[in-house]
Amino acid sequence: MASRLFYLGILAVWIAALWFGLDYMGETKQVAVAVPTTQVDWSPFFVANILPSLPIADEFDTPLRPPDGAGVVDSLPYLDGGQHLGEDWTTAQGDAALGEPVYSIADGWVSVAYDFANAWGKVIFIDYRLPEGRYPPFIEVMYAQLQTMDVTSGQFVKRGQKIGTVGNANGIYTAHLHWEVRTAAGLGLGLGFDMRHDNRLSPSEFLAAHRGDRFKQPLLMRTLTPEETAKPKRDGWGNDN
Repeated sequence: MASRLFYLGILAVWIAALWFGLDYMGETKQVAVAVPTTQVDWSPFFVANILPSLPIADEFDTPLRPPDGAGVVDSLPYLDGGQHLGEDWTTAQGDAALGEPVYSIADGWVSVAYDFANAWGKVIFIDYRLPEGRYPPFIEVMYAQLQTMDVTSGQFVKRGQKIGTVGNANGIYTAHLHWEVRTAAGLGLGLGFDMRHDNRLSPSEFLAAHRGDRFKQPLLMRTLTPEETAKPKRDGWGNDN
């Protein structure tokens, strides 16, 4: 009996060791690094083992109409109402911005590119390593509600490289890019709106502070006027509301 239990235990450990990955769908998926299973938190693993191999991003552009975002509207700013965890950028009212190219804001590494088939739609996470001495040492940017994706997980990208196009989460919203700047890796999709905004930065403020050689040139994107905000959803500028 004891022998049988021993072999059943070995089998259970072997099966558990087959599962690895990240928690991006709210499911429990752990990184298996040894047998018996030794599980590690992704963020410190990323910092210790992946971040040092990433290219240094010393100059940042806008994700829509780079380098300065000319003609771009921030239709729902960071912490709007004290809760919006990113910014919603678009270039036209209604769904006219559908298919607008989305670009990587700097040289980085795609950690996730996946169609979640929910209100987030197609989502790309890209990690960017900042020069030594900068704060934060790295950021992870979430590009969400995309119509198409032109990159895959594990791929390196360059600043200004097209990574996808603006979408509307299969008609749930009017067309816009929801994007977030995070100071930790592997946080998952998140809520989009939350009173707590740990590990988040204002996307526009981050860009303005890390423009590289163009740091003296202002960003050209703008926020909505009160009159524009009051327009009906389908006639107005796309956002998460």
